[in-house]
Amino acid sequence: MRVHRFYYNFSPNEKKVKIQDKSLIHQLRNILRMKKGQEIILFNEKEERKGEIILLTKDFLEIVLKEEIKSLKESRIYVCLFASLLKRENFEILVEKVTEIGVKEIYPLICKRTVKLNFKEERLKRIIKEASEQCGRKSLTILHPPFEFEKAINLVKNQANFFLDFFGENFQKVVRSFPLEKMERVNLFLGPEGGWSEEERKKAKEKNFLVIKISDLIFRSETAGIVGSYLFSHFLDFLS
Repeated sequence: MRVHRFYYNFSPNEKKVKIQDKSLIHQLRNILRMKKGQEIILFNEKEERKGEIILLTKDFLEIVLKEEIKSLKESRIYVCLFASLLKRENFEILVEKVTEIGVKEIYPLICKRTVKLNFKEERLKRIIKEASEQCGRKSLTILHPPFEFEKAINLVKNQANFFLDFFGENFQKVVRSFPLEKMERVNLFLGPEGGWSEEERKKAKEKNFLVIKISDLIFRSETAGIVGSYLFSHFLDFLS
């Protein structure tokens, strides 16, 4: 039987946790129909613990923490996704899926052809939290405020920077020749629905970004971001 996981910032030496988070209490009582005596899992960046519900009312939740769970799952490469804001729910889908994949940080980008210029920060953070709870990760993806494209490319000087572009070189060809010791942290840049402008392509090349394509098929932006994030987050696993 699956034990449900929830992110909560408890201290490592705590044996009992008292929670007044209304959204968590609502989920346990009214959606999952959980009761006293049932087990859940609480996790954060430091550890993951089993816990038993000893009190659950409409206003209050109390949990006794039990043994630590050692099988905390995180991708071996620290991937930061610099992604253009997308229209409608597409950016939310992208954020949810790359969180599940293991992306560590998301930087929303405002590019020349970006149409949507804002997002609902609290909603996206809730999506990130729920995605981490569901997939088994021990940490939450960090969501940054929007960055102008030029500011973003200056932020990552002399790092492992990859620029997703249908007109780029083949992914496998590029990464096979890239030094593994420099793959500890990767910055992945994803353009808007209308694609990169020629000026943006030029600036990325001037900064020595590696311009790559991940398929001969033409992907939607959110699909390219999801596939690219997976390839880089789990690149070392493919070599094992």
